[in-house]
Amino acid sequence: MSRKKQKSNSGNSSSVIRWVIGTHSCKEAIFFQENWVQEVVIQEDKFREHSEIEELCKRKSISVKSKGKKFFNAIADGHQGVAVAMTDRPRWDDDSVNKEKSLVVFLDGITDPHNLGAILRTAWLLEVDGLFIPKERRVDLTPVVCKVSCGGAEHVPVESTHFASQLSWFKDQGYWIYGLSEKGRMNLPQAKFPEKTVLIVGAEGKGLRASTEKICDELVQIPQVQGGSSYNASVAFAMCAYECTRSRFL
Repeated sequence: MSRKKQKSNSGNSSSVIRWVIGTHSCKEAIFFQENWVQEVVIQEDKFREHSEIEELCKRKSISVKSKGKKFFNAIADGHQGVAVAMTDRPRWDDDSVNKEKSLVVFLDGITDPHNLGAILRTAWLLEVDGLFIPKERRVDLTPVVCKVSCGGAEHVPVESTHFASQLSWFKDQGYWIYGLSEKGRMNLPQAKFPEKTVLIVGAEGKGLRASTEKICDELVQIPQVQGGSSYNASVAFAMCAYECTRSRFL
């Protein structure tokens, strides 16, 4: 199943597809994805706090607008008085499967934007090639997600897809499918992840759907001393993604 997408735009479009908020995330968006920046807006009483962003925009010939707090509150809470309107987002490219070592992540039913943002940040730092989310029961690149990712949203593609067909396509490309589940017969420290791995993380509390578990080549559980509860989804992902990276690169 081919999903080849353009990685970046050659120039700006008039259509805003997402807003980035928060100091660190806005800096990352302006610095690394300037071709997607339609406008940068700073709260009228926050220019001194964001002088570094204003200077960065000057170097890149990006205009800066001033708006009142009401404008930012309408976008999302926690904006820190700065927002960037983006005309595109990182896109999955099928050429990624030609890499000798590749890690791809599927998120099965995660709807908390803070979880997705935290997962994106870790995925960026551990060189995940792409995140796939279902077309239903999902959260996408909201302003809060972009803020919590602290720049990860500018580097890791997030694509919505039909899980069964997309996972089957990855299997055809030589990937092994690992799902995080308390039903797993293998503990995480015992796992030896192959060079091409798909990691599936379920929703906190609910875990993987039964239909998703059936597609996995192996189910892996994360050891825990206390029973009756579960790890936060982003924490579980971070532990497993680190083990995947360590297995493949060290």
